[in-house]
Amino acid sequence: MSVYVLMTTTERYRTVTDNPDLEKIVDYEYHFFGKKKTTFSVCKIKNPDTRITIQGVAEVFPDNSIPLKVFPKFDSIEDIEKEIYELDNDEENKIIKVQ
Repeated sequence: MSVYVLMTTTERYRTVTDNPDLEKIVDYEYHFFGKKKTTFSVCKIKNPDTRITIQGVAEVFPDNSIPLKVFPKFDSIEDIEKEIYELDNDEENKIIKVQ
């Protein structure tokens, strides 16, 4: 069973990870030409039937509640890190692990 999911927050929207059915493990920031563009949150799934809330930040739209089943799942944190670090190409495209 896949037990991890990757959540994304940008300038436009925020994916709510404060959820009793998820356990946030670690965050990664994606910087493009010195500006933070995205925060990736790796979360452990505690309940596969949960729904994820996405809220508008820079845009005004009603909160969206999306079933977790539509998000890609991963068997390990290492699998997620491989996906994230594909963006870490050079000095202009950096991934920074947030402690």
